[in-house]
Amino acid sequence: MYDIKPVKERVFDFWSNFSVWFGADFGIAVIWAGALLTPYLSLKEALLIIILGHLLGNAVMSLIAIEGQETGLPTMVLSRGPLGRVGSVLPSFLNYLQLIGWTAIMLIVGGRALDVIFPGTYMAWVIVLGILVTLWTLVGPEKWKWLEKASVVLLGILSIWLLFVIFSKYSFQDLWSRPGEGGLPLLIALDLVIAMPLSWAPTIADYARFAKTKNDAAWGTYLGHLVGSAFCYFLGALSNIAVKQPDPISIIAAYGLGIPAMLIVLVSTLNTTFMDIYSASVTWKNINPKANAKLHVVLVGTLGTLLALVFPVDKYESFLLLIGGAFVPLAAIMITDYFLVKRGYNPEELLQDNSLKISGVIAWVIGFIVYIGLTMESLIGVSFPILSSIGNKIGASIPVFLLSAMIYYILARWEK
Repeated sequence: MYDIKPVKERVFDFWSNFSVWFGADFGIAVIWAGALLTPYLSLKEALLIIILGHLLGNAVMSLIAIEGQETGLPTMVLSRGPLGRVGSVLPSFLNYLQLIGWTAIMLIVGGRALDVIFPGTYMAWVIVLGILVTLWTLVGPEKWKWLEKASVVLLGILSIWLLFVIFSKYSFQDLWSRPGEGGLPLLIALDLVIAMPLSWAPTIADYARFAKTKNDAAWGTYLGHLVGSAFCYFLGALSNIAVKQPDPISIIAAYGLGIPAMLIVLVSTLNTTFMDIYSASVTWKNINPKANAKLHVVLVGTLGTLLALVFPVDKYESFLLLIGGAFVPLAAIMITDYFLVKRGYNPEELLQDNSLKISGVIAWVIGFIVYIGLTMESLIGVSFPILSSIGNKIGASIPVFLLSAMIYYILARWEK
């Protein structure tokens, strides 16, 4: 489970993979992301962008899932293919840091939402959620598949109930026919949606490697994330038009959802955050293969909880998103290397690799710098000459992905 060597015992079928990724993005953070689309876009436009963005972004997830299933290796070890082991250390370290940060943010969001339902209990809920999610991570993939399937059933029932509550208070026809206010270019809106599946790029193979077949990994990942994430994006867009509240915690308060909302928050927080903690521990094993991964599960869970309690890490969410930009070009060069350049890997060769592959590092660094240039103004308010104006028109994820893939393919072919 915690080793970075190829997984021999494959325990995830299609529904196990579907459940993991359905639960991964079924939650408050994704509802909030969907709320960013409206009222700038109409509900019709938002739904079109949500579907298109997930169809494109989830294709990247599926390709990395195939890599994980075919090799049995976690994502950061697979990054040795284009980067070499030495080259994979920096993205692994960035991934470790961002996963600790996202663990804290998810605990903060979950704690605040539960505090709305049960006032004055924020710190207690952060601690409870931190303990529960750490324990969930420790039980292992054999237990995950049952826990995740049970959570999908629960979240599915609750989501239907939530839609019923919304449409009992608001006319769907009225919400559907409201025009958008403008101010958000469609390509930027598309980028906001694609960014969600791409943000999972450094973790996907960590779970796909447990899949029994390539189809289980690819389609379970694709459809699970499509249904869970797209629904929450749509729910956020719908709620923001109806309630005029982009903050899902305020939406919970406005609807007066009570115990059902508590269950959604609790289960979705556990579903998402255990993946942050587990992938952080496996990522560290790529940096130091002799590290005790279970110890890092406890360490990441503890650090995330402490950060959520004492440090306003959510204020630095934009910084975490900038770090996350490292993984758009990384996903591009990993997919290009595996499917177009080398056409598969020998797992044992990757594990024994101690090289630094310059072509991959160059393509990754250029892509990362361009991503930062395209997004700095929108994320942290700092303008980058030329790139900021381009980013404000077309977004960052698609151009950086294509640019990085092209640069890497040319350099890799030239090296041969």
